Amino acid sequence: MSSKWRRFEVLLPLEFNDGRDVPAEWLVEAVLEVVDEFGAATS
Repeated sequence: MSSKWRRFEVLLPLEFNDGRDVPAEWLVEAVLEVVDEFGAATS
């Protein structure tokens, strides 16, 4: 691959194994961590 750009796909679960919803704040925190580390995120 000659391009310096790479695409990574990170899938975040919306529910725990027991069926409870993952808190929205946790999802936001995860996305912000990706932005801090890599400079961008899309959804």
